[in-house]
This record gives sequence, structure tokens and C-alpha cells, in this order.
Amino acid sequence: MSKFFQEESNSEGEDEAPKGGPEVDAGLQSLATRTRIIQGLIDSDDDEGQRVIVTEKEKRYTRLREIIKEIKIKIKNQDFVTLLDKFEELNKEVEKSTKVFEKEGGLPRFYIRIMCQIEVLVLQFTAEQKKKLGVNNSKAYNTLKQRIKKYNLTIKDKIDEFINNPVTTDQSEDERKKKVRAEKKAAGSDSEPEAQQKEESSDSEDDDKYLLQSNDPMVRRRYWLKKKLPDKKDQKNEEIQQEKVNKKVIADIIDYDVKFDIAQNKEIHIDYDAEAVKKKLEQIVSSRGVQKNQVENLYICEKYIQHFIKENLQRAVEILLITISLQIDQAKQEAPFYFNRQSWLQIYQNTFLLYSLHQDKGVKVEKLHTYSKYDQENSFSEFRFISTLLVNFQTLEVELNKAFQNIDYYTQEYAERLSDLYQLTHLSQKLLELLKIKNDTANIALMSFKQLEAIYYIGPAVIQKLLELQTNKQAATPLQIFGNGDISSKIQSLVENILKYGDKETIVKATLYWVYNLALNGKYEQAHEIFISNISYEQISQMKTLIQLYYNRALVQLGFGAFRQGLINETHLHLADLLSRDKVLKDLLSQNYMKQVEGEYRYTVPYHMSINIETIEFVYFLAAMLLEVPNINQDPFEDSHKIISRKFRQLCQYYDSQTFNPQPENMRDLIYAASKELAKGNWTKCWDLLKQIQLWARIPSHEQVQQQIKERVQEQALKCYLYTFKNAFSNISVDYLRERFQLSEQVTKTIIYKMIYYGEIKAIIDNQDQSFLIFVNDDISNQTKRLASVLIEKLNQQCKNNEKLMDSKIGSFGIAVDKESVDQVNKQKKKNVTKNKKPPNITKRK
Repeated sequence: MSKFFQEESNSEGEDEAPKGGPEVDAGLQSLATRTRIIQGLIDSDDDEGQRVIVTEKEKRYTRLREIIKEIKIKIKNQDFVTLLDKFEELNKEVEKSTKVFEKEGGLPRFYIRIMCQIEVLVLQFTAEQKKKLGVNNSKAYNTLKQRIKKYNLTIKDKIDEFINNPVTTDQSEDERKKKVRAEKKAAGSDSEPEAQQKEESSDSEDDDKYLLQSNDPMVRRRYWLKKKLPDKKDQKNEEIQQEKVNKKVIADIIDYDVKFDIAQNKEIHIDYDAEAVKKKLEQIVSSRGVQKNQVENLYICEKYIQHFIKENLQRAVEILLITISLQIDQAKQEAPFYFNRQSWLQIYQNTFLLYSLHQDKGVKVEKLHTYSKYDQENSFSEFRFISTLLVNFQTLEVELNKAFQNIDYYTQEYAERLSDLYQLTHLSQKLLELLKIKNDTANIALMSFKQLEAIYYIGPAVIQKLLELQTNKQAATPLQIFGNGDISSKIQSLVENILKYGDKETIVKATLYWVYNLALNGKYEQAHEIFISNISYEQISQMKTLIQLYYNRALVQLGFGAFRQGLINETHLHLADLLSRDKVLKDLLSQNYMKQVEGEYRYTVPYHMSINIETIEFVYFLAAMLLEVPNINQDPFEDSHKIISRKFRQLCQYYDSQTFNPQPENMRDLIYAASKELAKGNWTKCWDLLKQIQLWARIPSHEQVQQQIKERVQEQALKCYLYTFKNAFSNISVDYLRERFQLSEQVTKTIIYKMIYYGEIKAIIDNQDQSFLIFVNDDISNQTKRLASVLIEKLNQQCKNNEKLMDSKIGSFGIAVDKESVDQVNKQKKKNVTKNKKPPNITKRK
């Protein structure tokens, strides 16, 4: 309401004052009235565009709350595209509000809360829900998942504080900060929320009075319903309901694992008497298939293990066997796709403890009880106990592989799961030692293969890093898993176990793993010998798809091993078969991680075992360039010579067809530009271009490899130079070639002798002084005749093709027709004549 009308109403009240009051001067009254009218007009103008003075804190907080409100709506709708935009907008506003947050003592808790909610939404989003998303929504989800984890690491302390003391309303946050606000000068702004609450309460009171003064009885009834006095029972129910809401909010916000916290909500009396323990264990075992939530039983089993591990190891082992089964069931219920890391680690620790108690403490298996009503024997045997350990190990391995298939490889969780893989390998080594003691041949081959599969792809760089960590006493896993640094001997011993006791498919896969590891660790000759003697393509083509994929991976690693030793021909031989196929190279190596169709991940190897596709193409094109460019330069006018790399020629044809080729930037551009310089015999520019390729850093010990490839470039440049300019010289000095290409005299002469021997150039070397290469050039007229004969032959062939084309279109009226076609035409004419010939008329004689 405008001040003008308020004061006017007040003036009317004054005019209606009782006559017994003091008299007011008429002039003063008219002046006061005029002043009130003018002031009222001014105030009414201000009310139309009323400006409210807002502090910087309220302005920033209001904007943040508006964005958070929109984010909550998008969380419910699962609109990740808009949610990602709002997330970025929220963080920008937070950056702008840093000064305000510093005055207030840190980030507001409602902002920490929404960050936790977004992270929980992303982490609890299942694979089935992700499949239902569209393409853009799925991409936005992946981006948001990466950014929220990365951002929450920067505010981890605030999130931990929030988890320990969660706040469900913003009002409690203001109460927590009252002491901080009282110490600062901005106390006036702090009273504004209280004033606002008072205004809201006064407004509600006015509304209540309005309801009570109404003439309508139904409206007055609303007043009494609104003013209902609270009952004590209702207060208790509200408190209980509020506690449930608070717990639910905390559970929704925080993705924490409940490690038997049921003891905090419910007092469980645990009796350690022998009969009571036996009855309780029988009850737990019988309820395993019926009761879904096993948290309470797991808590009881944990207490039993902590108690009996000090007094009765036999009873502790019995309870451990039951606990592991319950943990597997509970983990499957909590995460149907793959076990979360905490559940996986609990199962692993209990399995390793079970092995330690049996092997190190000497607990006898024959005295163990199963506590099952359906088990007639009600006891364990040695075979059954070892089988249980192996089944638990296979469960851990399967779930870890599922985690690698479902977790994004660029996240921190994936890196943590890699450390779990080393722990699992340590357990497999312990179980293998146990199986050797028991002389279980079938399981020895199985466990050896599992351990081989976990470590065969590890290169020398990883081993070197583990050695450094071991010296610094920071290694999380023992280095004995990798044979104390000599992984090749470790893998060889595992392969020997498989060759003794394994089946046919296991032996083939183990051999491929062995070849892969030898080539990776710089033992190319040994790997190539084993590959040739034990593996054949015909044998592999009749096996499963998975084995064929491992065969392709072994071929690639053999190509890399040959390339690191400077063997260009062998490198091209190993890689040409894969890159010449029509299929995508990712599919041939089982590395297509972009497929979202159900069942397509069946043959996809984990990301940490993948081979970089760009590195494969770089090695192949470099080897093909060094072989194909001298082959083309040998005789550019002759098409009859063998094509070494068709894929490299296609690359060159593509760039040659372009009107303008810009400055080379990527790997293919640099390879093409280097091939042009190599064809001219300019090895320095060629090598300068090749050094600019950034993929060299991905090759182990790339500095030594570069030196070897540089020598190959110099040798091939010498060949190209002699092919290109052989008709330009009558003689040339060997010393000149040696200095130009910076090669030794022996290497230079060896290359020249080979070229002369195979007839690639026509030249002789002076017998008196071995320093001159004398070219025996053909007569120019002979070269012209040879080129003319080649041209005439091609023209004749083209003419024949044109005549055959005309005959097929018009008929057999060509100028020159083949003899065979003429004979066919004559035979066809004779047939037509005999068909159309009428029989002679025979007149009957009378």
C-alpha cells in the first residue's frame, strides 16, 4: 500500500478526532496537508519502480538456489544434457562468489549437498538405465560422470564433513553460522532473514484474522481447522517420521557402504556359548536361500570370527566359510551387474584369511562342520575345502572382469580396481602352491592359466616401476608375483605347467600369451621361433573366435618386436595381414569399446590390456614406406613389378588426387611428405619429418628404436637415389655416396653389390680402385624403343576391349573380330538356316 494513501487515511482519522482535543492552526494544517500530498506523490512514483537494496551475499545465494532448484528438477527427469549445462553454470557462479564464501567461512552446505546428490545419481545409474538414454543424453551422462568425480575430489574434505554431520535444511545451516556472523560487521544483513520470518508470520496472522472475520461459516471453519492444537502422539509420530526422513536423505545423498551398522540401530545380544553358536549358525545357514537381506547375520558372523580367531581356529574357519557365502549373496543383491569394490575386498580378505588359517596355522579340514540340515555327512573333506577356495577365487575373478567391462577406463575407480587385480594374482599364486602340494594336476593347469592371463601383457616399464616402489618400500603388492623382476622366467614356468596338464585350447592360448610376452620384453627371435613351430593359421581358423582374437594380438606384438629391432621386412609381414582386411582393426583386436548393444562386450578385452591402434598404423605405414618407395622408384614406367603394400599406395593416391596439400600435421600427412622426400633420396628432410610424429613416445625405449630406423632410412634413401639418377651419371664415387648418406663403406658397398646382383641397376665397380661405381647406361634409342613397345601393346589391348564392347552393344560388326567369335557366329547362322529351311513339295502321282 502506498504511503500516500496511508497518510491520507491517517489524516482522515485526525480530522475525525474528538472535539475536546487541542485546536490546530489552519495555515499550519494546510501546509502540512500540502507537504503530505507532495511527499505522497513522490512516494507513489517510487513505488511503481521500487528498488530493494540487496546485499552481495543474498544476491549470490539467491542465484545459487535458483540454479540448484533447476538442477533438482533435471535430476528427477534424468535430463543429463541440461543437467550438464546447469552443473557448469553452478560452478561458474561459485567461482564468482569466492569472496562471499571467504567471509562466510567456506562453501555453503546446500551447495555441498547438491554436489553429493549429483554424484550419487551418476554412480547409482545402472547400465540398463543408461541403455534407455538417447545418444546425446548418454554422451552428456559420461561427461558429467567424469567431471563430478574430478570436481568432488577438490572438495573432498567438505564432503567428508557433510557426511559426518549431514544437514537436511538450510535453516540449520544458518543456526550453525550464528557465531561467525555475530563476529562480523555484517550483522544487519543477518537480521534480515529473521525479519522476513516475522513478516511472514504476521502475514499469516492477518490471514487468520481475515478468515475469522468472514461472514461465510465455511471460511471461519478453515480458521479453526488451521489452529488445531498439536497432540502429544502426533508430536511423537512427527519426530519419528522426521528421523526416517533424515536417514533417507542421508542415504540418498551419500553413497556409503553399510558395514554392519545394524548394531547402532538395534541392540543384538551375542552369546558365545558353544550350543548357542551352533544353533545360531544352523539358523543362518538355513535362512540363506530364504532371507534376502543378510546384514544382521553378517554382523553376527563378524563378531563370531573376531572372538573365535583368538580361541578356536577350527570354529573360526567354519564361520568364515559361511560368511563368504553370505557376502557373495549380499553383494549380488546390492549390485546385480558387478560387485562394488568394498564387497569385493571383504570377500577377498576372508578368502585369503581362510587360506592362511588352513595353510599357515594348520587347521585340519576333516574336523570342520557345515551346519546344514540337508548335508548328510555334515563335514568337510580335503577335496571339498580346496574346491570351495577355487570357487571363491573364480567368483572374485569373474566379478573383477565384469567391473573392468562396466567401469569407464578414465575414472579413478578403474585404477583402484587394477590394484585389486594384483591382489587377486597374489591369491592365485598362493593357491597354485597349495595345489602343487596336494598334487592336483587338473587344477594346477587351471590356476597356472589364470595367473598367466593376469600378467602376460605386463611390459618392462611396469616391472621397473614396481622395482622402484619396492626399493622405496611403497609397493602395495609383493614383487614375487612377477618373478622378482624376471617376468619371462615366471611365465615360462607357468606355460610348462599348462603344457603338462592342460587341454588343447588352453595350450594354444598359453602359447599365444607366451609369444606376446616374449615379443613385448624384447625377445623377438625366441618369440618368432615359438610362434612358427607351434602355431599355424589353419589350426587357429578352426578354433573359437576368442582364440583368433588372441592370435591377432600376438601378431601385432610380433610386429612391434621386429620394429624395435629395426627389422622392416618382418614388421611389414606381421602387420600387413591385419591391416589389409576389410574389417575395422578394433574389431580384429577386440577393442571396440563404443558398442552399446547387449552381448557385444563378450569378446572385448579390458582397456588396460589394449594395444594403441594409432601406434599400429604408424609402425605399419612407416615399414611400408621404407619398402614401397624404393620399389616404385626402381622403374616408374613398369607396372609389372610386385606391389608390396596396397594400403600405402592407396594412401599416396589419395594425397596425389588432392589439388592442394596443406602443411603436414597428423601421422598420415607426415608419412606421405616423408615418402616424397625419400623418393628424391633426401634422407635428412625425410627423417626430420618422421621425427615430428608424436607416436614415437608410445614405443618402449624409443630413442634406440629411432636410431635403428634412421639407419634404415639412410639405406633406403641410397637405393632411391641410385634408382632415380642412374641415367644422369656415367660414373659416381663410392666415397661420395658414403659421405652423402652417412653410411659406412661396408654397408654402402653391400647395398650396391646386391642391387647389381639382382639386376636392379646396370653397373660395374673398377677392379683396380674400388672407389668408383661405373654405370653401364643403355642406349637412349633402346630405351625409347622399349617404352614405345610398351605403349603399343597397351594401345592394342585397349582397342580390343573397345571392339568387344561395341560388339556386345550393336552386334558382331566390329572392324576386327576374334577368330573364335567369328566361328561362333558362323555356327549360329547354320543352325538358323536349317531351322528356317522348308521341306520340298512332293506331288502325288495319280
